[in-house]
Amino acid sequence: MKRLVPLLLFLGGCCLLTLALAVFGAVVFMQSGAPSGALAWQAPLEQIDQRALAPETVLLPLTGVDSADALSAALDQAHLENVYALIAYDPNLSDATRVGALLQLGAQYAVAQNTRKAASSYQSAARLATLSPALSDPARMDTYQQASVGLRGIGATDAARGVTDQAYLVAQSSPALQRDARARRLDQVAEAYAALGANALAAQARAKSVKVASATTEGAGAPVRVPFAPPLGKLPPATEVDPAKQRRIAAAQQLLDDLTSTPPGAGAWPADFVAQLSDALLAEDSARQAYYDKHIAQAADPAVRAALMRDKVNWLALKYRVARGAFGKTLIVEWSADAKAIGEAWSSAWDDWFRMSTALAAQDPKPQSADQATEDVVRQELIAAQWGWYTNATEQDLREALDNATQKLMQASTPALRLDALTRSGKTMYLLVPDELYGQGERALPK
Repeated sequence: MKRLVPLLLFLGGCCLLTLALAVFGAVVFMQSGAPSGALAWQAPLEQIDQRALAPETVLLPLTGVDSADALSAALDQAHLENVYALIAYDPNLSDATRVGALLQLGAQYAVAQNTRKAASSYQSAARLATLSPALSDPARMDTYQQASVGLRGIGATDAARGVTDQAYLVAQSSPALQRDARARRLDQVAEAYAALGANALAAQARAKSVKVASATTEGAGAPVRVPFAPPLGKLPPATEVDPAKQRRIAAAQQLLDDLTSTPPGAGAWPADFVAQLSDALLAEDSARQAYYDKHIAQAADPAVRAALMRDKVNWLALKYRVARGAFGKTLIVEWSADAKAIGEAWSSAWDDWFRMSTALAAQDPKPQSADQATEDVVRQELIAAQWGWYTNATEQDLREALDNATQKLMQASTPALRLDALTRSGKTMYLLVPDELYGQGERALPK
């Protein structure tokens, strides 16, 4: 019997170890599977899986291809991580294009059973739709509807509920929705709540849809407003930048052609072509720095200065992506070692751009238009901060600036929903609410 005790203890330990491993495996599986709740916000550029970047389309932005065309090419070839990288880094994509691509990514990640990335894509689309001053309320409603369906499909029910709550607020209160459109949107919200098991809210939304549809008068509706954007002048001649840019484009195209003709998984990128692209990027960066330093200081025309500042922002976006290895490989060792400083330089360039945008917005002779333009700029700042591009201002600072602009618009009775924020379980939620619910926090949510 004494001889059996060690054996029994050993077998018992093995059983406990097996059980522990099983529990650990289950936890890992659950964490990688469909999240039931809303994810804590993380900037898209922090979520890129560089190992999943496909060389066939990842270098397109370096070859001079338009941002939207590069996005379309990556989508056509189902290079999902390449699409995600473009959305994460490229400031040239419009908000509408970025939202549409995120919705497509959410659906394709779900098919690929990457539920965490699918949830992030859907939630990013919904958040961008809320923050963007460029999207119409009907476009926001389309985004919320698709995001809610997608999130429900992967089991992220709490996140789907949050998106549906936002859709309900917009459907009820948007001044841009006419009677029939409002009734239809409320009916869609009712269906979404029913699918989530929120039967009381489903019945409430359905009753409001019926009431709106039966109304005998049509609301006036809010006038269509063009979001503010600083006017951009013509860039001064760039006699040293242009040839450096063409050299970089040619080097990137040569590397891309080689990678495209090489069988997938063949191994390392050709060192000579990578070195050629590295040299071209360094030469272009040097030429651009001299160009910006000279012409931004000399530009008397605000539109020309704005064009120069925006061009600098766009270049530093590309440089920062290279520095962080988000083209799939380390292209310039020096930049990778200095990635933090390059990110700070990019943020400073954004700061210059937003300061000038704010100054130009304030020049509108109509106070109401100036306040609206100022709010548009602050919302653009919030997007840049949320995307990890702009770190010179804290989220709290931006929310205070937004509140100042919002209070002026409310005092002027400008017809629009107001961008508000609340904190729940340590996560910040942005909501579009009517005037009477602004600043109400949790009380603004449908009940």
